[in-house]
Amino acid sequence: MKLLTKTSLNYLSVTLFVFMFGTIAFYYLLRNQVNQNINIELEKRKSSIINQLLSAHSSVVTPPNQNEKVVISLLNEMNAPKLNFYDTVFYEPSQRKYVPFRQLGFVADFNHTQYYIQIYKSLEETDNLIVRIFLIMTILVFLIIIALLITVRHTSLKAWNVFYDTIDKINKYDINSHDAFALKQSEVKEFEELNTVLSAMTDRIKHDYSNMKEYTENASHELQTPLAIINMKLELLLQSRNLDDKQLKALVEAYEATNRLSKLNKTLLLLAKIENRQFPESGIINPVSIIQSQLDSFEDMIDAKHIKASVVFEEEISLNMNPYLAEILFANLIKNGIRHNIQGGELVIKTGNKTITVSNSGNELKADTVSIFERFHKNSASPESLGLGLAIVKKICDIYKFNVNYFYENNLHHFSIDFGKGI
Repeated sequence: MKLLTKTSLNYLSVTLFVFMFGTIAFYYLLRNQVNQNINIELEKRKSSIINQLLSAHSSVVTPPNQNEKVVISLLNEMNAPKLNFYDTVFYEPSQRKYVPFRQLGFVADFNHTQYYIQIYKSLEETDNLIVRIFLIMTILVFLIIIALLITVRHTSLKAWNVFYDTIDKINKYDINSHDAFALKQSEVKEFEELNTVLSAMTDRIKHDYSNMKEYTENASHELQTPLAIINMKLELLLQSRNLDDKQLKALVEAYEATNRLSKLNKTLLLLAKIENRQFPESGIINPVSIIQSQLDSFEDMIDAKHIKASVVFEEEISLNMNPYLAEILFANLIKNGIRHNIQGGELVIKTGNKTITVSNSGNELKADTVSIFERFHKNSASPESLGLGLAIVKKICDIYKFNVNYFYENNLHHFSIDFGKGI
């Protein structure tokens, strides 16, 4: 949930809560104030009736006001008369409904006789007035709340526009790009401070990245030169005829170690470049043609192990990615399927449903398969394996948001890539 939405919902919840209790309190206060005004009128009417009482035998006095009733009864005819003010209702045949009244009951003496006098004041008009006032107030409050919400949201969106622009530029920021990281200026102090900090941070990151990139490339280049010299010297020594078997074995091991170190240096440099996204160029590539080309390149390795290679292309797939990285991706998958295969095993490459699966024969892994894509993770004793091939595959898939999975089924190791949105 966005902060603006959450703030608006909190504001609306508090407003509705206050409005609900406020309207209830307003109704009872208004009702109480109306009752007090009616009580004053009834008190005045009480004084008038006492002064104008004509005879003791009169049981009903009809006042000129049709909204008012006066009932006069002998006190001895009543049991526990109700005194003071209270509310009641009467059925009005003319209106065919019950009408609310406010009543005042009191006792008066006339000609040595006590009378119980009841004055009724109709509440129908006042109740209708209260309802109208209540409805008008409710509508006005709702209109005010809606107007405030629209105003707050509009002003907030305008103020937060700079923040969303900053987020969008951070998401699209490419450290390899030469474009300046320019952010919008804001009238909000906090957003302006945020943009200042982000600009300074990206400048530091870009400077550190450039230094690291330069150091990595220089270190790799400088390592390759002495390694090439060592290999050349070892090759010359291996051609010497004055070596015994022990010396020859030691030179061969040293030569293989330097070759391995050279490959490791190149592979780590490639992995660093992939992680640093130094392959921004993209194009539409056909994985099928790349796979066929890689199979032709590894034909000698396949024949050496007598591997039965089969390719099943059930669906044409086109990918938008860097061509060089695409070659590295499929080359590492195929090389992994050949290197860790068994003599006379199978290598099956299948496309379908936006996926490519490379499967190879082999015994089930006893080690943890979750870490199979981690660096230097090896599940075989192959001396040629650096333990970086699948790590490179995983990094390339992460860059293009492909899903790569491993599972073992029917005595085959399956490495499946789901391209999803990459197609």
